[in-house]
Amino acid sequence: MLSAETAKSYRDFYDLVREDPALEPQTTILVGLAAAMAAGCEP
Repeated sequence: MLSAETAKSYRDFYDLVREDPALEPQTTILVGLAAAMAAGCEP
């Protein structure tokens, strides 16, 4: 598990990146799903 400080840093970074997306929302979701599946996660 992540420490509370690391998790907060990650959430802050994630929120900042999603604030001004360069891609359409559907594309962003598909890229995230593909990355999760490549990492071995199951939907």
